[in-house]
Amino acid sequence: MHPTSPIRAVQCWGDSLTAGYGAAPSAGWVPRLSRRFPQLAFYNHGVCGRFFSDILADAWTVVHYPAEGELLFLMGGTNDILCGVRYDALCRAVEQEIRALAARIPVVLGVPLLTTRASIAAGWQQEWQYEGTNGTLRRYGDFLRALAAELALPVLDFQAAFPQDDAFYADGVHPNGEGYARMAGTAAPFFAALAEPPAPPRPDAEKA
Repeated sequence: MHPTSPIRAVQCWGDSLTAGYGAAPSAGWVPRLSRRFPQLAFYNHGVCGRFFSDILADAWTVVHYPAEGELLFLMGGTNDILCGVRYDALCRAVEQEIRALAARIPVVLGVPLLTTRASIAAGWQQEWQYEGTNGTLRRYGDFLRALAAELALPVLDFQAAFPQDDAFYADGVHPNGEGYARMAGTAAPFFAALAEPPAPPRPDAEKA
């Protein structure tokens, strides 16, 4: 990511994991970061149930007229995978759109969480789907990491940092308050660097 001006606004696009479903409205990871870094304006556009194609289409509404100092955070794909969208089709669409978006505005990719068996009792998936769902989510995480590396995009790797432990989940898919706190902690170092004021120019640089 090579923004031409300091980042001051973070447009967060995603599904229920970005919206903060499963916890109090103020307890999601985006509101937590907003309180922690008041120098940055966080806008949470997460919508429950969204497929990644919907998320990407909505994100273009910002990108068509990007403001100076804006950053785009994107995370999705969990609903696609739970609903059986063809994996290859998902990856092709995501790659095409991310390439186009990243050419217009600084982009950060999020890697979504795995699920736990509590998701079966909660009705998000059935027993026979469970292992396959997590296997696909792991493959998808590898795909996002590789795409980000190729395009030199930052990654917030929630999947790698988040324990597959029901103590951090509300229902086996969505985090609870403790889980969202962990997500915020994972993202915090990246946003802390953005929130730092730019270093003053060196005296010798001013003379040059």
